[in-house]
Amino acid sequence: MFATSIDPHHVRGDMPVVRIDPAGALEDLATARVQLPGNSAMQAHAYGDSELVLTGVVGALEVGCPGRERVTLTPSACVMVPRGELFTLENRTDLPATALAVFSRGAVVDGLPRPRPTRARRRTGRALHAVA
Repeated sequence: MFATSIDPHHVRGDMPVVRIDPAGALEDLATARVQLPGNSAMQAHAYGDSELVLTGVVGALEVGCPGRERVTLTPSACVMVPRGELFTLENRTDLPATALAVFSRGAVVDGLPRPRPTRARRRTGRALHAVA
């Protein structure tokens, strides 16, 4: 078992989507922290052959699939994105928004970046402490 929590505070320089599962810990799943600053968006994208469940942690993100209605993802709400489906994420508020992404493993997901080292991570020896 690997316990962690999602820190909603933006870490400067980190990508909007960073892996938070310990390297080599899970065979079939991967987890990531998704963060969008206020009034920002991620254009239509897909994660190859991976399926995705997004759960809101802090703030509100609009999840949309081109040609379909948009869903607002708020804390504790979930949305499922089928394998290969294009979707967008948008934060229309002034405040940052954070979500937890759980993916089925695949080549695109396996290539997602991991968090950059910070002083807090070095001090505790726990790579997930400061951001996840």
